[in-house]
Amino acid sequence: MFSIIKEIYFSFPVQLLILSFKRHQFLLFFWVFLGAIIVGKFGTAVGTPAVFLDPEYLGRVDYLSFVLVGIGFGAMYVTWNIVMYILHSHRFPFMASLQFPMGMFFVNNFIIPLAFVIAYFTALIIFQTQNEFLSISSLLFDLLGFVAGATFVILVTATYFSLTNKNVGSVIEENKEKIRKKKSVRKVQFNDTLEFMNFNRVDYYLTTKLTIRHSRQVEHYDPKLHQMVFKRHHWNAFMAFIFSFALIIAVGFFIENPYFQFPIAASAFVFMCVLMSLFGMFLYWTGGWGAAAIIVFLIVANQLTKYNLFGLQSRVYGLNYTAEKASYNLEKFRAISSDSIIESDEKYFLQILENWKAKNINPAFPDKKPVLCFINVSGGGLRAGMFSMAVLQNCDSIAKGNLLDKTFLISGASGGMFGTTYLRELFLQKKDGFPINIRDRQYAYNVAKDVLNPLAISILSNDVLVPFHKFNVGPYQYNKDRGYIFEKFYCKNTGFRFNKTLKDYKDAEFKAKVPLLIYYTTVMNDSRRFYISPQPVAFLMRPFGKNAELNQFAIDGIDFCRFFDKQNGDGLLVTSAMRMDATFPFILPNPVLPTTPPTYIMDGGVSDGTGIEPTFRFLQTFKDWINKNTSQVVVIQIRDSEKESEPEEQLQTTVLSRFTDPLGTIYNNMNKMQDFMIDQKLNYIDEELIGKLNFVLFEYTPDKNSQKAAMSFHLTSRDKDDIINSLNRPNNIAAFNRLKTLLQE
Repeated sequence: MFSIIKEIYFSFPVQLLILSFKRHQFLLFFWVFLGAIIVGKFGTAVGTPAVFLDPEYLGRVDYLSFVLVGIGFGAMYVTWNIVMYILHSHRFPFMASLQFPMGMFFVNNFIIPLAFVIAYFTALIIFQTQNEFLSISSLLFDLLGFVAGATFVILVTATYFSLTNKNVGSVIEENKEKIRKKKSVRKVQFNDTLEFMNFNRVDYYLTTKLTIRHSRQVEHYDPKLHQMVFKRHHWNAFMAFIFSFALIIAVGFFIENPYFQFPIAASAFVFMCVLMSLFGMFLYWTGGWGAAAIIVFLIVANQLTKYNLFGLQSRVYGLNYTAEKASYNLEKFRAISSDSIIESDEKYFLQILENWKAKNINPAFPDKKPVLCFINVSGGGLRAGMFSMAVLQNCDSIAKGNLLDKTFLISGASGGMFGTTYLRELFLQKKDGFPINIRDRQYAYNVAKDVLNPLAISILSNDVLVPFHKFNVGPYQYNKDRGYIFEKFYCKNTGFRFNKTLKDYKDAEFKAKVPLLIYYTTVMNDSRRFYISPQPVAFLMRPFGKNAELNQFAIDGIDFCRFFDKQNGDGLLVTSAMRMDATFPFILPNPVLPTTPPTYIMDGGVSDGTGIEPTFRFLQTFKDWINKNTSQVVVIQIRDSEKESEPEEQLQTTVLSRFTDPLGTIYNNMNKMQDFMIDQKLNYIDEELIGKLNFVLFEYTPDKNSQKAAMSFHLTSRDKDDIINSLNRPNNIAAFNRLKTLLQE
């Protein structure tokens, strides 16, 4: 028994496995990280596992999409083996005598990749049968696609190395005259780190035919010959890396072509190839200092990015970054929110309110006051965008096609604004005479179309390297990055016009032809908000009243267009305003604005996750007009999650948790804390509105037997079905009925 264990221990596959755990945990991390994703231990809330288990290509999840994922995995498998071969081949001198030494290395270094594939296939089968309702035959066909893609890469690699790599016998045959005269061998610089003491014992190995063979003794060869062979192999592997990098950069020239929008799983595997290659080179060149060198490299690279040496700072489109930069300071805030400016803006808005009232007065009942509606939507990626669109389509049906006529203001955070931006544009086109049925459910599915694949390709082939691709918006030039790709593919999916600006809506909003739509975004420098609207909205910047100045109330909001009047603020693209409101962490870049000092932008949901704050400030400012001219105020709030849920038990099981739980609790309960404060504010404003305020809440809640749709830029078929089905859940049916009653009053 002991002899069998000993033979297994000194087999080539086991020795390679031990080396992976013992010496290069950095490289092992990539497998562990991806494995944690596919088994649902990382990124489940944002849908990360789904991009591996439900890969989409050209709008379909099928054999071809799995072929591409297989190609990506094959590239990662090959890269892993090449890097390991470069780092460890000198430890196994018996390989130099084999006919195909690198191929033999690939065959024996199978344990970790095989474990990953088994875990992947298991998770894939469970996911596809439960979420995509595939038949066994269809699923097996898709799995064959994965295998075919991986096999293709492996065969191409094997062909390349079989033509370029040589063993000791081949080298001796080619250079027998030089070796006889000791010329060729003398040219090899002997590496002291590769002495016998660093060799690993191997008794058995697997052949390419998967048979077990005893390793051959090679002590009779000059050690310099071994190094000559391995050095040639390393050079051939390096040339393969160069080709791979060139291919990735070439893809960047076609990032807007749908045929190059490969599944994000394939992109993730290739991205891991890039990181493995870089880390492998550091480990090889720095020897025992490899881990420290990688850490130093990451720190230095991170510091260099803040100087914008490579054009890595993302921008929003339509703003003039070459003009004199706006001063981001208290003096400027106070100058654009003076009492006189706020009074002027209020008078301006009173005219818009009168235009809205004139549109909503029923000529048959001129004394009947209209119902004033507001729409607030929460963030939550495509999940929130699709749910918001679907809810509002149903609400419009209840309002007999007049919901947006009755609505004065729309505001919201992040993903929810994907749906409302699209809906308002459709409504405007309908007003302009286009034959559009805004209740067509296809529009909701358009919002839910994938944008994650193109974002992943942009990150891999453009953003991580140097974003040197340019484009123009009017007279201004910008770098193409994943922010640009997001905006372009949102427009492609919905038919929205890419170059539409804020000021294109100004006249229609002023005449109350369409509702006002206010975006907001959070400034990372100081947590203030930019309120983005083509209309002057200084009254949103701070409290305004006779004692406001004496009480030193803070300015916590900024009128974006007025602040950037010299930088073409109202020329900002609508899609850029929407992106600023939805700067999803890591997925979308944090844009920089043309200010002194530079200001960086993050998701609006950080400060207001449901879009209620602009509505509250508007109601407070115009309460006198509202009390005089309206019968009811209806606030429609659409959330991608439940507002109230049962408290969770807080467990402290470790010493570390006692330190981390307080911070985690604050982050996890951020929306709840916002809700508590907002509800108190709304209660006060309801008293000032003489009880006219009516709050109608719609919530996306998943089916009890299924997992909630992910907060992501990729939704599965099951996710989309569950979002639509949630409209018929009891809480939402009750909300639709209440809205119907309110609109009839």
